[in-house]
Amino acid sequence: MSPYRSPTIPSVDNNGYGYVENAAWWKDACVSLPCFTALQWPDYDTKIVEDVIDGQPVVIQLWKGWCQKFLGLDDFPGGVGAEVGIYRRLDTVPDLQLPAQIPSPLRHLVEAAERSAEDELWWPYPELQTTLTFEFVNPKTGETLFSCGPETTYWLCKWMDLDSYRCYKRDHRGDAPTWSAKYLLRYTVNGKSYEW
Repeated sequence: MSPYRSPTIPSVDNNGYGYVENAAWWKDACVSLPCFTALQWPDYDTKIVEDVIDGQPVVIQLWKGWCQKFLGLDDFPGGVGAEVGIYRRLDTVPDLQLPAQIPSPLRHLVEAAERSAEDELWWPYPELQTTLTFEFVNPKTGETLFSCGPETTYWLCKWMDLDSYRCYKRDHRGDAPTWSAKYLLRYTVNGKSYEW
């Protein structure tokens, strides 16, 4: 059995705030899993944008807000932040199987996908080789709390850890949104700008 590998890469900025981003191997492990609009929860909103990138129709799926860490593991993805994912619809929907690298307690995500209609599922599009960036912006002050990218990937994400976010809110004395999902997400896909 291989030793446990963390699915995230931690970092600390000049203010001492801590973050995590998904490790490349975790993105590779998730490449066979679909996404869908039901993949959200209170204070972690999702939105899809249908667009054409490099001549290819895509589904851009976004998330922002407070992403709870699965399984209660500190080094799992999550915190306060955002995700930008590039997906495509497939004419033939493959059988859903949980990759071996994904912990079996996350099987409920596959089961939720199986309950979705085929036209409500979209699949990772790493072959498109999109370059992604985003900024997580405080709507009260216009300040960019943090940014991510540029990275050539199908899935760009970054979250501030909860202790750091509590410090940020304390330091900004009421100038932070009550709900984490109210931050603005400014993002680019191959240089094309969007905002949500």
